[in-house]
Amino acid sequence: MDARTTRLPSPEVPPEPAIESVAEAFLALLKDRGIENFYVGAGTDTAPIVEAYARAGGRTDRYPNPIVCTHENLALGMAHGYYMVSGRPQAVMLHVSVGTGNAVCGVMNAARGQAPVLFTAGRTPLYEHGRLGARDSEIHWGQEMFDQAGLVREMVKWDYELRNAIQVEDLVDRALTIAMSEPRGPVYLTLPREVLAEPAPDLSPRAAPAIPAPPAPDPRAVMSLAQALTRAKEPVIMCTASGADMRTVDALSALCNRYGIAVGEARPRYVNVPSSHPLHVGYDRGAIFEWADALLFLESDVPWIPGKASPVPGTFIAQAGTDPAFARYPVRGHRCDLSITTTVHALIEALDVALRECGAEASAGARRQRLSARAAIIASTVGERIGADQAQGGPITKAFLSTALDAVRPRDAIVVNEYSALRECFTFEEPGCYFLHPDVSGLGWGYPAALGAKQAAPDRTVFAVMGDGAYLFANPAVCHHASAMHGLPVIAVVFDNGGWEAVHRSAVGIYPDSHSMRFAKSHEESSGMAPLCSLDPMPDFTRYAEASGGVGLRVTERSRLEEALRRAVAVAEGEKRQVLVHVIGRG
Repeated sequence: MDARTTRLPSPEVPPEPAIESVAEAFLALLKDRGIENFYVGAGTDTAPIVEAYARAGGRTDRYPNPIVCTHENLALGMAHGYYMVSGRPQAVMLHVSVGTGNAVCGVMNAARGQAPVLFTAGRTPLYEHGRLGARDSEIHWGQEMFDQAGLVREMVKWDYELRNAIQVEDLVDRALTIAMSEPRGPVYLTLPREVLAEPAPDLSPRAAPAIPAPPAPDPRAVMSLAQALTRAKEPVIMCTASGADMRTVDALSALCNRYGIAVGEARPRYVNVPSSHPLHVGYDRGAIFEWADALLFLESDVPWIPGKASPVPGTFIAQAGTDPAFARYPVRGHRCDLSITTTVHALIEALDVALRECGAEASAGARRQRLSARAAIIASTVGERIGADQAQGGPITKAFLSTALDAVRPRDAIVVNEYSALRECFTFEEPGCYFLHPDVSGLGWGYPAALGAKQAAPDRTVFAVMGDGAYLFANPAVCHHASAMHGLPVIAVVFDNGGWEAVHRSAVGIYPDSHSMRFAKSHEESSGMAPLCSLDPMPDFTRYAEASGGVGLRVTERSRLEEALRRAVAVAEGEKRQVLVHVIGRG
């Protein structure tokens, strides 16, 4: 026989075993619905899930990729971070009531950050005996609650319990539909062990139900907004979380250029507009409020802090977003002349048409001239302030760290910031490069979210920039372990100023000429902080990274910082190893 026609026998691929249990049907349905990762903090309740993956024999195409998480905050944070970058919801399963309790902080971050996480948890076995999966450990009495879902009910959009095999498809689809409906957010589903162990239902998945169309703006409201912006001499669009939809970044930039509307950012959690936009008037809300005569806030849950700075009386104020009243916030009394329920993308499209109909282009030139002059002055002032920090020497500051990070980061790098990176020191031109913690500020969000971001974007460099308190709350040993276990070489940058600066600032802010301030001044040579704020003596954070096979770098001098950050990038990109840069600073 001609050697060119010889056929070697094909290796036999074992047939895919039939689905046998509700656990297997549940996992297969998640995969069918586009869930790529299943973040798991395992417990006795996950026995049917463990068996399901074991029966799959290592196949990775049938069920979501299992991601073992050794702390609940890690699991919720990674799912949150993956969604931020990918736009696709992920699933979490934690251990009954105790795991749910540990996850509350992460659930709050997901809720306020509008992250649609499918959060599931086992439930203590229902039966004391007589059923497969019934109670077989003392903890199954101690861990049971009358209302386990009550731990998270205020923060999730929906909660329910899987009660029978025939409900699997209905409940998974219900959960995902509600999570992805605007405004998006987490949902909670409990999974009793006996139900997971039941024989599987007939599973021939139907087409996934349609997600409800997002809200579109009312045409009359849009026209009112367009008229107000056209009449204004110095209108400003203020953004907080509009960049969560990455399509809006270029669209908003073009709209502001076309009609001569300034753009500012109110504690931005995303890249909402390119930093170099010629009408970008910065991040200081109080300064903007002094001259702006019309303000449109986009997806801004806290548009201003009344005790610090408020718009001038008579200024036109509009608020827009998928829930512009932020109905789940118990108290929120910011003044508003016009409120529009809409996605930002839909509003920009509709507003473009309405502004054109109002003749806004005719007066755009004059507005553009005035606002570009303001933008240039603001940029120059910020630049001078950063330059003064660069020149003054002394301990490393947040401004110095942020400027150094911006200098060394690859342009497509992702920066996940929990407190220590100053936004005005960075130049972000592309969407999806910057993420800040939600306003609930549940500490310990940043590092897990960065790990999830790295999963979603494995070819991009990811920085997790944190304060020392945020790093400790992230359970660092767990995060470094996850980085090694799942091959996620994130660069953790920890700014160590010796304590909880936010607590210190709050105390001396409320009591400026007080015992707290005098105490801080008397301890200037050590922590320089009020009581209850200092965390000295700090551990050597580099050891955490080294214990999980990573590289630890410690920096105390300004002259060594940029070199250390460049080495961190080289190690993460070239050696595919995690890095921790422990930066000793002040302020």
